[in-house]
Amino acid sequence: MKRGVCTLLFLCCFSFSVRAQHRTEHPAGRLLFPPLLAHHVEPRMGALKLNGEDRLRLDIGNAVDLWNFSSESGESLFAVGADFFTWTSLRQDKDFHFPVDAVDYLFGINASWRMSMDEQLVAGARLRLSHISAHLVDGSYDKSTAAWRDGREPLVYSREFVDLVASLDVGDNLRCYAGGQYIYHIDPAYLGKLGVQAGAEAFYVDAFTDGIHLYAAYDFRTVDVHAVTAAHALQAGVKFGQMRGTGLNVFVALYHGKSQHGEYHDLTWSYWGPGFTVDF
Repeated sequence: MKRGVCTLLFLCCFSFSVRAQHRTEHPAGRLLFPPLLAHHVEPRMGALKLNGEDRLRLDIGNAVDLWNFSSESGESLFAVGADFFTWTSLRQDKDFHFPVDAVDYLFGINASWRMSMDEQLVAGARLRLSHISAHLVDGSYDKSTAAWRDGREPLVYSREFVDLVASLDVGDNLRCYAGGQYIYHIDPAYLGKLGVQAGAEAFYVDAFTDGIHLYAAYDFRTVDVHAVTAAHALQAGVKFGQMRGTGLNVFVALYHGKSQHGEYHDLTWSYWGPGFTVDF
């Protein structure tokens, strides 16, 4: 943890020193490195219904670029920001009740970079230093039996990690990315510390009229729980508003792999369902 605090202080001091020399304003409502659409550990506001299960996913939180600056030549843009968000598992109960089953939260800092290679190609990257903690909540406790549901009692789950993702945009129609993660502290200790990730996002900009865009996104990552397995996430939908800015996403998502919730990290989840997110 001490190493993480030192890294945090270094990045903050670095960002202040560079900001005094160069500064570039970014479009309102847009991060220099846009969140990955199909990856679950991303800042978003919205919900997803898990079809065939009495369960929903709720996302609350955001990421903000706090300091923006450019290189002396103006060819490269940089940003340093902060992430604070949660992803929550809700049970769907009668009378429109949604007890909170489990919640994972993340906070951390990030640094991003973006540079135009030519008129069509734009390279980008994002480095994050983050902490994740997971918890079972009262919705997992059955008061009638005075026991935790399915015999799953709360466990200590937390991790501190660094992840780096590099991307390449081809015009406004395609983004490909790849990266990896190193977890330098994790509970339970038997979980693996390395993972890789790759994916792509395709867009049909202004598909029907200005401000309505079609998109599809796929994310692949490895998860090490006793053995290395793959997790696949797919999302396809419509964006109303700015393609990479403020607006509403309405989509259908599909997922297969180890659960995204730390308290269920040893379970394989496979589901699809409709959802939405609101981009600020």
